[in-house]
Amino acid sequence: MAELGARIAPNWTSAAGALEGVLSHLGEGLPRHAIMGLTGHAWHFCLGARDGVIALPSGPADLDREAMAARYERTGWRFERFAADATGTDARERAAAWVVAHLEADRPVIGWDFHLHEHAVVYGYDAARGGFLVDDLLTGEAGPFVALADWPSTLGRIELLAPVEPVEVDAGEAVAGALTTALDCFAGLDGTDDGQPRGTAGIEAWAEAMDGDGEVDRAGNAYQLAVLQAARLDGADFLADLAAAIPELAEPLTEAERAIREETKALSPLLTLFPFPTGGHGNVGNAGLRRGAAMALRRAAQHERRAAEAIVRALALE
Repeated sequence: MAELGARIAPNWTSAAGALEGVLSHLGEGLPRHAIMGLTGHAWHFCLGARDGVIALPSGPADLDREAMAARYERTGWRFERFAADATGTDARERAAAWVVAHLEADRPVIGWDFHLHEHAVVYGYDAARGGFLVDDLLTGEAGPFVALADWPSTLGRIELLAPVEPVEVDAGEAVAGALTTALDCFAGLDGTDDGQPRGTAGIEAWAEAMDGDGEVDRAGNAYQLAVLQAARLDGADFLADLAAAIPELAEPLTEAERAIREETKALSPLLTLFPFPTGGHGNVGNAGLRRGAAMALRRAAQHERRAAEAIVRALALE
């Protein structure tokens, strides 16, 4: 079958990068910050914690997967989800048939866990070799082919999203939905109730961990900081656009934007202290540097709480 031209767009949040690539292929391109704000990716945070280790790199992709299709509809396309447990079933074959049907209709697919536990654009299927052609963060090194037999990884979770048809979007409903999603994310309601710290409380839990002597994943810590900083910068730009477009909401939305920009300023020194991908080598184990990082994270969380309060006021006026 023919390969589609869709490719992932640069974004620390791979799901949003894949969505941007799909929308661009469909001729419905939106600015990155609009996609991030409308879908809630600008506001997601999961600390990533397991077996006593915190700041694992899995956090950014630990999303509320059941909510994604509805959130993505705010971009002007209805999305369909295919989700299954691949363990001991024919789910792989059913997923492949589902993907091929969309590709044949010129609809590229957003998928998860191909070369790594991140999102990708699926733009083709090679029936002769029995696998997908994907574009993700590792395609440049590993090549685009992923065998169906090797997918998904040992995590065993199939997650796919495909655009189905364009839809009319009510601007007011989209704005209200996006702002409500922001509050849900800040409140830690953007994922399963699995005990991992999420939302603004997750940032505060990160600070508490930095103040202690528990294990912090060096690479994950650096990655989490980079993803969070980039996402919040897009969120601030999204709020600025809304404030300019909706004069009656300008005051609280501008306050929310400023608070989020202050959050990113608080985080900025940490990106130098714990740079991706090295993580700052021994910095993550230095007690003094960890205390400084904890203070910065607490300031970031305070600014985020101010932003949430302003968004609540904006929704009351909407």
